[in-house]
Amino acid sequence: MAKPSTSKVVTLVAAALLLGACSVAPPPDKQSADAQKADQHTQLRDAINSPINKAKAANDPNVKHDEDQAKAVDDQGG
Repeated sequence: MAKPSTSKVVTLVAAALLLGACSVAPPPDKQSADAQKADQHTQLRDAINSPINKAKAANDPNVKHDEDQAKAVDDQGG
């Protein structure tokens, strides 16, 4: 088997280093202004919706009880 030439090896190593230096997503401090705003809006929306969703979940047993009670009254002909 023939030895690869030095220039090919250098080219392959340089290409590997360049590809290795690329990252999929920029670090949070280097995100674009639009991406940072979108992230802030998402956090704000989640902070607002969290207590609302918690309250809705706490009320679910009451709603179920009311539905069951209405069904029982209907079943009894009332």
